[in-house]
Amino acid sequence: MYLSRLPFSAAVLLAFGVAAPGLALAASADQLPDIRHTVISGDTLEAVAKRYLKDPQQWRAVGTLNGVKDPLRLPIGSVIVIPAHMVGYQEVTISHVKGVARVRSPLAGGDWQSAASGTILTEGDELQVPAGSFVTLRFADGSSVRINENSELKLSELRKNSRTEEQQSVLDLSRGGLESHVTPVMDQRRKRKFEIKTPMATTSVRGTVFSVSISDSGKAITAVDKGVVEVQGRQAAQQARVQAGQGVAVARSGQVGPTVALLPAPSLQANPPVFEDANFLTLQVGEVPQAQKYGVILALDPELARVVLQQSHSSPTFKFDAIADGTYYMSARAIDGQDIPGTPAVQTIKVKATPVPPLYANPAPGGLIGLADGELLCTEGGPGIVGYRIQVAASQDFSTPLQDSGVVDNCQASASGLGVGSYFWRVASVRRLADGSLDQGPFAQPQAFKTGSNPPTLGADALSPAESNNPNQLQLSWPAEAGQRFNLQLASDDSFTDARTFALDTPQWASDSLPPGDYYVRIQVLDPSGLKSRYSAPRKLPVEPAILTGAGGVLKTGDGKSVLSPR
Repeated sequence: MYLSRLPFSAAVLLAFGVAAPGLALAASADQLPDIRHTVISGDTLEAVAKRYLKDPQQWRAVGTLNGVKDPLRLPIGSVIVIPAHMVGYQEVTISHVKGVARVRSPLAGGDWQSAASGTILTEGDELQVPAGSFVTLRFADGSSVRINENSELKLSELRKNSRTEEQQSVLDLSRGGLESHVTPVMDQRRKRKFEIKTPMATTSVRGTVFSVSISDSGKAITAVDKGVVEVQGRQAAQQARVQAGQGVAVARSGQVGPTVALLPAPSLQANPPVFEDANFLTLQVGEVPQAQKYGVILALDPELARVVLQQSHSSPTFKFDAIADGTYYMSARAIDGQDIPGTPAVQTIKVKATPVPPLYANPAPGGLIGLADGELLCTEGGPGIVGYRIQVAASQDFSTPLQDSGVVDNCQASASGLGVGSYFWRVASVRRLADGSLDQGPFAQPQAFKTGSNPPTLGADALSPAESNNPNQLQLSWPAEAGQRFNLQLASDDSFTDARTFALDTPQWASDSLPPGDYYVRIQVLDPSGLKSRYSAPRKLPVEPAILTGAGGVLKTGDGKSVLSPR
């Protein structure tokens, strides 16, 4: 009899607990064992070849290798060995991993290990894909399988018939779901077996795009986008032919339900052309009649093999944490009452959320600034920010900006050049990339503001000092309009380095406790709207001392007025 064995190098390394190349996570196909079949009553070489090689015509080769004299009378209890090279074990490659999926290979020790892109898997290997994780497998013929989150899968059969070149792939899905893109066989003389098995049913295809999942209620769900699949329940009599645009649910008992039309693709028109929120990614799916839930997938490629996000629930609004800037491919489906996913709607979306815009500092939302001195101010950006771009427009859509600063160093802009009215402004941060180019982030949401005319500045001659009969006294008044308030500054020099400021509600001010000397006064007008004038030009005013008597009292005139000493 032909003896089963591993390749010598792999067998030695495994015996000493050392992983050979390709065995770190899984065993390669040439390390799989031979098949050993113990003969039972009724076995023939043709039946054994059909069972294990899916090719009864290879009975002669099996018989020759095992020294069988009579192919129809096999000794019960004897062992027929089918060498691994005849089985034609195949390999698949993990082409994409998102998250923390795990793989287990019985031949490589049977322990669960972290899955990684580029890992080679073969027959017998198992995969666990927890919540928030996704795995895509790539087959030798170009077919691919995307395994969704919360899934468990076993590669039950991965073979290629050496005589007919038929590819044979059987995957056991015990939990979760997957989507398959099976490459059609162009040469009709060559066959392609591709099956997805669940505890409830088996889905068989030749070349198609379809999904298989196990619902929370325990149903096996099949939906076909392209091609045709055959769905067979646990009982052979229960089966259905499912064509493109159709789906079917198989009950936990194995009962195959009726084939139904997939729900139509939902609209994705509510989504913006560019997503600019630095905190969240919010996707909108149009409502579909009869839909109970909606599902969304976001991937890095049009084939949806490199999945980034996936979610399904009853709301047509999906909110995710922010993702990196870039181009993504979104697929959305309406899901019916049997958990059958509908026809997909696909859209390319762009995320450009960084660098984040600065915060508005002045004015407050809807606030008023003066045309003479008003400024639009925002906070300075974080590390890497080298400039800002500020725009002002009369409408919130900024179709025709009135001002566009270009890239400026400081986050501020003047209101000069605008007329009295209502406006919007927005600002964006600019950073420098590694190649030296400038990269502008998204604009902040537009903020409204208003402009108004500042109140006129008082002339120096508008100040009217009152004649004082008391020493150390200064009295002032000036013209004003109803509702105006004032800031009066008093200093001993015209630079106002030691200025004292007095807030006044009326256009007058007096003090009778000033030491004798010269003083400088200027006034700012505060309009009821909140706008301010510039300070008036300084006005120099003297404060005279009184003449004292020999007794130390203030010398007064006959009518009782104080006599002031001219300086």
